[in-house]
Amino acid sequence: MRIWLIGAGAIGAATLRQLRKHPDLTVVVSDLSPNPLAVREGLIDKVDYLEAVNPVNVNQLARRIRPDLILISPPEGGSGLGALEGGQALAQALNYEISTRSDYPVIVLSLSNTR
Repeated sequence: MRIWLIGAGAIGAATLRQLRKHPDLTVVVSDLSPNPLAVREGLIDKVDYLEAVNPVNVNQLARRIRPDLILISPPEGGSGLGALEGGQALAQALNYEISTRSDYPVIVLSLSNTR
């Protein structure tokens, strides 16, 4: 199974720790940063795709990556929006919009998935 993990911060790193337990999974990681937590902790050597994912380009990127499943990890601090009033709500709304626009199955992860 090929999984596209969008976001390799704290939640993405916790997800990668679990996915690594299954050797038959292939995980492709995209993030806005070349050095997210998952890289700093040595869970992955590098981010595969340094690209912003949004409702407009999710299917274009997915056709290139060819995932069986997309996992969206909420960005740390709401993708830089955390300091803004309503920033977390905006980040959640964008993730929801990506999932509804995607032609591929999507699961939006949350902090509760890491405990």
